[in-house]
Amino acid sequence: MIRRIVYSSLACETLVVKDVYDIIRQSHNRNSKNGLTGGLLFIDRYFYQLLEGLPTAVEARYQRIAQDPRHTELVVRQDVTTEAPLFASDWMALRDGGQIDPGVLESHGYRLGMPAEEFSGEQILAFLLDCFGKPTSPATSTLAPAASEGNDGNLALTL
Repeated sequence: MIRRIVYSSLACETLVVKDVYDIIRQSHNRNSKNGLTGGLLFIDRYFYQLLEGLPTAVEARYQRIAQDPRHTELVVRQDVTTEAPLFASDWMALRDGGQIDPGVLESHGYRLGMPAEEFSGEQILAFLLDCFGKPTSPATSTLAPAASEGNDGNLALTL
């Protein structure tokens, strides 16, 4: 089984796109060693990240993520168990807002921060998949919510 976490957060004011690329370089090294995959979208100072892998590896990374001070306003949008990864060949794919087709933003009703009160976890997942050009497949369906023990809502960037 694969655990998938999807979250959003607001980057600190001093973080710039170059910093995000540096984070991705570090993520590739660490994630490849731990069998983690996923995607990170950085748009309008907001992060939307999908992190997936074996439950123990995701939990360990999640605990590290919880300590990262480079963002605030973190909201876990989805924490589920599924059969297959969606980003199987991506240690951590990256897109910034300038790489996203405006039609994708419009089709998902994009709003700054994609407020959790208005956009469900499934909607954020569909948005991410479209931003990365990933097909929607049976792998996007969930089997069951993942255990939420230790989920205090304090996530940050994957390192």
